[in-house]
Amino acid sequence: MNSLNPVMRVGAQIADIYDDHGVHHGRSERDRIIGELLSRVGLPPEVQWRYPHELSGGMKQRVCIAMSIALKPSLILADEPTSALDVMVQKQVLSTLGRVQRDIGAAIILIGHDMALMAHFVTTLGVMYRGELIEVGPVHEIFANPRHDYTRMLIHSLPSFDRQARFLRTGTQEAAN
Repeated sequence: MNSLNPVMRVGAQIADIYDDHGVHHGRSERDRIIGELLSRVGLPPEVQWRYPHELSGGMKQRVCIAMSIALKPSLILADEPTSALDVMVQKQVLSTLGRVQRDIGAAIILIGHDMALMAHFVTTLGVMYRGELIEVGPVHEIFANPRHDYTRMLIHSLPSFDRQARFLRTGTQEAAN
């Protein structure tokens, strides 16, 4: 989201992508294409006339997704696409990414630290530690049988109703004594 230029309207920033790659359209056609691109990510076409500061965090993130798919890439690299967003907006943004991925047939590499989020949105998970890829496999296998201590720590850092219930029972017993 911080990659958006605060003094340029959203549409002009998307138009720059086309200009930088030698894709030329007439003015009205460009406006239509940008409007359709924004619609694909769940935004009204009129967003192209707004400045980034006029948008919510989720809207800014969707603009970034629109920018990333403007040239129909075969791979989208999304580095922490939901950081600083609330849980509901995170889900909407990742849902948008998934829909766009299917629409254009692109692969997505999703980078993040939120293992719960990864568990819901990826099929294959890779875990890096100190710059090395230490585990790769289907997400359900890694969660069921993590091989590396760091992976286990990431998984155990997730909130758990079971652990919370044990903590509350233990705390209640200690308070009663």
